[in-house]
Amino acid sequence: MDIQCPHCHALHWKGEHLKSSTNTSHKFGMCSLQGQVDLPPIQLPPAALCRLFMGVDPRSRSFRDKIRQYNNAFAFTSVAVNVDNAILNGSGPYSFKIHGALHHQMGSLLPPEGLQPSYAQLYIHDPQAALDACNTRNHNLDPGIMGELQVMFEEHNPFVPLYRRAFEILQAKPPEEQINVRAHIMLQHTADRRHYNLPTTDEVAAVIPGSGDEDVQRHRDIVLWLHGGNLEQISNIHPLYSPLHYVLLFPHGDQGWYPLIPSGAGPQGQMRSPTVSEQCFYAYRLHPRIVRHEDVVVEFDYLF
Repeated sequence: MDIQCPHCHALHWKGEHLKSSTNTSHKFGMCSLQGQVDLPPIQLPPAALCRLFMGVDPRSRSFRDKIRQYNNAFAFTSVAVNVDNAILNGSGPYSFKIHGALHHQMGSLLPPEGLQPSYAQLYIHDPQAALDACNTRNHNLDPGIMGELQVMFEEHNPFVPLYRRAFEILQAKPPEEQINVRAHIMLQHTADRRHYNLPTTDEVAAVIPGSGDEDVQRHRDIVLWLHGGNLEQISNIHPLYSPLHYVLLFPHGDQGWYPLIPSGAGPQGQMRSPTVSEQCFYAYRLHPRIVRHEDVVVEFDYLF
């Protein structure tokens, strides 16, 4: 890959250019639709993650081979599917078929009695106890790498202090209110419609059902609760749908796709759609770039 898109600087092979290209003017459509997709740059991954990801030593190679398991060990949300078991009773190779789409789900901030913490619960637990629980559940992973990743998320992931603040707010409520009260992490509008701002820890709000304040805007709010075994599905159009699960792809909490990201105009003023589709969003994000340091992102293919 040695040819840059003139609009977004994505790197391409020559054979990927559009038919309208010339020898002196290369045009590409897969990366940004010739400038119609223009997203804010994402932050370069923390140094510890870059070393693991770009290293050629056996330790780094092992990390990349098991990257999905490492990611799931520190994800805030779990993945759920509806499995079609009807095809599992036949002969032949093992098949795994799902109905519908994958779902990301959240549970309570405290685990049910007698169970070990998992997912977001790990971030409000004692760090050493949480790491021990992670290592026990993932005994085939490198404990040293697990420790490095935990420190990295503590230092760089913005959801960690927000979840801890939500836990503090909920735990401070009287016991009779803890069953029903919810904490809302509400994304803030900005002048740039391509992204929202996360709230500060002081802006995490507690809402009691029936108070008149519980009208949740599901595409903007993350709702947390203290106790209970129920799982809540996160809307797949929420900007934090992907960052809360693919924590190694979004270590700084950069937001993912949502349906109101505006498109720009192409070189001839053309616009395929007024908003950026999910496919176009991730095509833009996953193309390697040197200028915006996004060349690291393409190495995360095993997460998907």
